[in-house]
Amino acid sequence: MMQRILLFICAASATFAFAQTSNQRSVSTEDLEYYLLQSFLVADSKQRIALNHIGVQGRFEESGFLVTAVLEGYPAHVAGMERGDVILSADNEPFHPVHSFNLERNGSGDFVRITSEHQLRIQRGDSFTELSLVPVYENLFDSYRSATANSVQEFSTGNKVIGYIRFWALSRNTNDIINYQELIRNLDHCDGIIFDLRNSFGFLDSQHLDLVFNDKSSYFSVTEPPNSGFNFAQISPVLEFANYRKPIALLLNEDTRGGPELFAYQLDKLERVVSLGNSTPGQIGNFALNNGNDRASIDYLSAEELLIDGNEFEGIGVNPEIEVQFEYENTTRGDPQYDAAVNTLLGII
Repeated sequence: MMQRILLFICAASATFAFAQTSNQRSVSTEDLEYYLLQSFLVADSKQRIALNHIGVQGRFEESGFLVTAVLEGYPAHVAGMERGDVILSADNEPFHPVHSFNLERNGSGDFVRITSEHQLRIQRGDSFTELSLVPVYENLFDSYRSATANSVQEFSTGNKVIGYIRFWALSRNTNDIINYQELIRNLDHCDGIIFDLRNSFGFLDSQHLDLVFNDKSSYFSVTEPPNSGFNFAQISPVLEFANYRKPIALLLNEDTRGGPELFAYQLDKLERVVSLGNSTPGQIGNFALNNGNDRASIDYLSAEELLIDGNEFEGIGVNPEIEVQFEYENTTRGDPQYDAAVNTLLGII
């Protein structure tokens, strides 16, 4: 049954695997991403692993840990950390996004909450600085939901008002759907909105699309050869909500993954939506949560055979209408992709 597949869409089973697994990759408990994936994959909220963290995404480079995104309202953001910063050390030891703040476990094996301040040494371009911060103790599912709410803003330019919301994660939780409605409702008076899907992750529900679309007639179809498939509009009933019908600028990048990619794909069908940034990777496969004897891991299982509107999507993703480069290593002030979105909206509204 197609309803079992596309974990990024349905979130129905954390152990179902596609027949094709040639692009399988794995993350372990050594990786911060493991705790993000785990918190989205488990069926029960009580199973989500809480850990001490500062609210960043990033990757290891020769010089240190390169920050690729900073969650609004979380310790790194509050302390002034920015995308492109390199974290060199924590308390005079090499920095690790998990180990630097989670050295102790309790009798149940859970990470112990810490309330102490940590000293981080940061490199920004050719300059160095130190930041003092206290990590939060929270599972990343809750953190990404909170960061989405924290991101909302609006500003006036001339006689126009532009809204902004960064969808750090898409959740199919009923309360989250209601919260998305409220976020959009509060921006309904804006002449245009920027939907920022950069570095986003999560599961897509047709009710996410209902926030913007007037009807479900154009929602994409999903096919797994030779003959099984369904229309995405069948996933959930019609959302009773006064959807947003004005221009939207959509920001994408190489770390827009899963459900948000399909969200962007569908939104691109609207003439009043303009996508900007970098191409997405095309990762709409499934995940397997493995609790091995030695070390737990999460495996990504690609979806090469899955077709969206009759076309391959895995490994292809979404190409934005307007290509705007913004390398993570760029330490200059400003955000050229965001600026381009604002200017594009002003040219439409």
